[in-house]
Parts: sequence; structure tokens; C-alpha cells
Amino acid sequence: MLVRRHVPRLESTLRARAHAHAHAHAHAHAYAYAHALRPLLASQCTRLRFSSTSAAHPERIAVLGGGIAGLSSAYFASKEFPNSKITVYESGPDTGGWIKSKRVEVPGGHVLFESGPRTLRNATPTAHLMQELGLVDDLIFTKRTEPGAKNRFIYYPDRLNRLPSEAPGIGDVFSLWRSGILDGFLGMVKEPLQPKRSVSLSDETVGSFLERRVDKRIANNIISAVFHGIYAGDIWQLSAKTLLSMAWQLEGKYGTALGGFFRMQSENPTSQQQVIAHPYDVEVARALNSDIDISLDLAQNLKDASMFSFKNGLQTLAKGLQDAMEKTGNIEIKLNSPVASFKMAEGQEQKVEIIAGSDANKTTENYDVVISTLRNASLTPYVTVMTVNLYYDNPNLLPVEGFGYLIPQSIPFEQNPERALGVIFDNSALKGQDTAPGTKLTVMMGGHWWNGFEGYPDEEEGLEMARAVVERHIGIKDTPIAHHVNLSKDCIPQYTLGYEDRLKDFAASLQDEFKGRLRVVGNQFNGVGVNDCITGAWNVARGLRGDGWKSRSCGLDRVQDSRPWVVLNASDMAYKKRDDSKSDPFKP
Repeated sequence: MLVRRHVPRLESTLRARAHAHAHAHAHAHAYAYAHALRPLLASQCTRLRFSSTSAAHPERIAVLGGGIAGLSSAYFASKEFPNSKITVYESGPDTGGWIKSKRVEVPGGHVLFESGPRTLRNATPTAHLMQELGLVDDLIFTKRTEPGAKNRFIYYPDRLNRLPSEAPGIGDVFSLWRSGILDGFLGMVKEPLQPKRSVSLSDETVGSFLERRVDKRIANNIISAVFHGIYAGDIWQLSAKTLLSMAWQLEGKYGTALGGFFRMQSENPTSQQQVIAHPYDVEVARALNSDIDISLDLAQNLKDASMFSFKNGLQTLAKGLQDAMEKTGNIEIKLNSPVASFKMAEGQEQKVEIIAGSDANKTTENYDVVISTLRNASLTPYVTVMTVNLYYDNPNLLPVEGFGYLIPQSIPFEQNPERALGVIFDNSALKGQDTAPGTKLTVMMGGHWWNGFEGYPDEEEGLEMARAVVERHIGIKDTPIAHHVNLSKDCIPQYTLGYEDRLKDFAASLQDEFKGRLRVVGNQFNGVGVNDCITGAWNVARGLRGDGWKSRSCGLDRVQDSRPWVVLNASDMAYKKRDDSKSDPFKP
């Protein structure tokens, strides 16, 4: 086919441009990239051969799910196809998924409670989205130099231990060492001497990887706490290949993770930091640079910030998306419309049939393209998390100032019978959402600890459990004057052992059944964070661009891409201002 015949010419062009614009030492890197791109370029023939339709754009697009991934997918798809009719199906009465912000009146003013995610870190698609939605003036930032960014704690064995945010002093190291939290840390020194994993080992748990490479105590005392904060998960169940992917790849390439990192730096003749990345991720980063332009002021604010949110909470983002889509005229959001089933339409091989709506009012519609954020039960289990927001009128209750603390798996039951995951010091972590002085906390409980529970605590029980946690751990005995208890059932997918292989099988089955008419996105596929979902949505919409919607892709191109990981400059993965190449606020 024409594209296949031009692959050698494309490779040659890439090499020639690299030679013309880079130093001589970079030529080998350019050749490696050109060679790595060959199978991808050739594969476009297969992808573009699929559809016989002559339509310039899909007439009808359905998005299943009105959480942040679904809303973002619909928004970005409408940008690609402004003449397509797009329908969003949401099973509940509201959009936004797990993002829930609630303003509560208290004596002296009001406070904001977040039941789900509450802060974001810098990510290019999210910044672009906020800018397009006109939400920049509503942003509030926590700078990297503020205590809410610098001070993060782990509760071990019976007190808070501050984790160094920069080079620690002798006093910091001694304090951590005395607590016992650094037991096993000498294993880091010996890591480069550990034998390389067996070639037959296709995956292992995060805990097993750290035990084999470093020390089990590091896994249980430190890393398990971090994973409680991100995944509410058990490191002895979660996949190292997926969640410690860079360390996994470094060991595979160099025989050692830590030693491999330093070898990767030493093999580069320049002073630029090196990273190892999947070629598909490199292409996505370059596509972002090509497609997106962020104002210099916003870029600088994000560069200086450790995290950010909105004055009225993260629900501002979901509401901004919904408001923008309602103004387009080509997007319809159907609330209280759960999807009962979807399949290829009989007699119309290039259409997907969707049955959705309440039991009393189900409708059947056919679509050219479907973007689904719905979960697949065989791919991952889920965990349930309870959050309890507590507000006290005394502003001086916290023993320390900072973001909060996480609780590792090594803490005995007697010190954590509620099975808390961590506590966030909300008004220390992020300022500017409350008008009343006081102390605001969020206690997170459950996660993998509550797996197998037949029932969960009710609101009253949850409140008492949260109060017991903060009294036992940080000595707060006061009675909160306002609170909010929220139970998010099955909210966080768990990328357990063997996840990548299951995802590959799932992708193949989707392609076989839907022939490219169904794309998937969301926290079960792209990562559990808000930024992950938005980036995934942007990338799925990019995959539909032009004739991409006629291809056989299911939105899981990365896991189906077997090219080896490549070493490159970290700056190659960073956002760069197109209009001012000398001012690169995202460059490390």
C-alpha cells in the first residue's frame, strides 16, 4: 500500500532532519527513533484499510458515562467534529463522577468540603482545558515553597514523621532513623548488586518487587503508605510492571533499577536529565506540544505550584465542562440514563446499538462511534473509600503544618482499628476556599482494608471512627462543629498482578467485536487520577481525528504497542511554549 512503500523514505527524512538540527551525538538517537517508528508507520495501512464508508465525519457519537473522563471525551470529540451529534449517557442525576464539592455554612463564614479528589498537579491537557473553559481566574495554587507542599508525613510507629522534600539535614535523617521508618534503607545501597529478575517473570506485585530489589521493610513502612494515598490499595496485590513501570523497565534493560537510573545518566554525554519512556508516550507528548498552547502566565503559575484547585472546589471543572458543552448545540447530556447494553447493530456493521434509560423509558439508538468509560468486571477489582470531612472552629489544633499524613500497612490493628488510609490537613494544604477561620481535616478510611465487607459504616459510625483516628494519632479531642461523611463504593480500580496482560486481551476482544467503533477511556485504563482521565480523553479524541474514527483502534493503542522503551532527554517529554522557545517553564 502507498503508506507502506513510503516508510523507508519517512525514516530517511527523520534521520536527515536530526542530522541537520542536532549535534552529532544525537544522530544515533534519531536513527533509533526512526527505526522504532517503522512498525507504527507501517501499521497505519492496516488501521486505515478498515472502513469502506466515505463519510467525512461520524454523524453520531455516544459517550457512556458523565464522569470527568466522559465529559472530557465529549468536549474534545466535539472539538474534532463540530458537526457531529454527540450524546452523553449518565446513569445518575449529576455529572462529574467522584468529584463532589460541597459548601457548608458555619459560624463566621463558610467552608468547602471535598468528598473525592481535591487537588490537581500540573498536566498539559488539564491546563489547556481550564484555559479553554475560562476557569483560570478561579484557580488557587499551593506553591512548592509553602508548608502544604513541603511537609508530608507518614504515621509510624506511633507519631508523625516528616518526609524530606529536598536534601535532608543530619537532624532530619537522625529523627527518621530513630523512628525506625528507615529500617531496611541500606537495601537501597545494595540494590545495584541484586541479581536481575528471571526472564520468565512477566509481572510481580509492588511489594514483591521492593522486597526482592531493596527490603521488605521499606515496602511496608513507606511505600505502602504512598500507595494508600494514591490507590487505597495493597502493595502485595498491585502490579509492579504497571505502577512501577520505569523501575521495572530499568531493571529489564540494565539489570538494576537504581543502578540503571545512574547508568542512564552517565551514558548521556550532555548534562540533561535522562528518562526511559514508552515510544507511544513520547509521541503523545510531542502531539501535545504540537496541538496545545498555554498562556505564559498560566504556565508560570503551574510551574511554581506543587498543586492547585479552584476557589469553589474541583467540581468547578466538571461544571465548566458541562456548561461549555450545553452551549455548543451539538452535545446532549442525558441524566438518569443508565446504559443497559451496547453491541454492534444487526444489519448495520458499522453502527453500535445502545439501549439506555430508566426501566420505564428505555430507548434504542445507533451510533457511528462510541466512547465508553464504563468498567469491565474482569479487568480490575475496585475498592471502596469513606471520606469524613471535619471542621473545628479552633484554628490551632494541628500539631504540625503540612499536607497531611498517610498510614502504612505495617501499623498494627490496635493503632488503626478503623483502617484509616490517611488524614489530609485541608486548610494547610490549600488556602483560599474557606472564609471562616478554623481547622479543616479529611479522614480517608477503607480501601483494600474493607475488601469483603458485607456492609459499611453509616454516617454516624463514620463520624465517630474519624474522630477516634485524629484523637489517637494527633491528639484532637474537640468536637467538630461541621462534618460531612461520604461513602464512595467501588471508586478506585486496582491494577493488580497481571493487569497488563488482561488489558491486552481486553483490547484484542474489543477490536474483534466492535471493529474500531468502540473506544474506551477512564480510570480503569488510563490511570486513577483526574489528570490521567483528562489526558486519556484528549488522546482518544485525537485518535478519532480525520479518518482515525474509521480505524480498528479501541483506544488502547499503548498496551498493544510492543516497541521497546527508549532513553531520551527528560525535556523531550515536557511541554514547550511554541511562541517562545527560550522560555520553557515546564523544562526540568
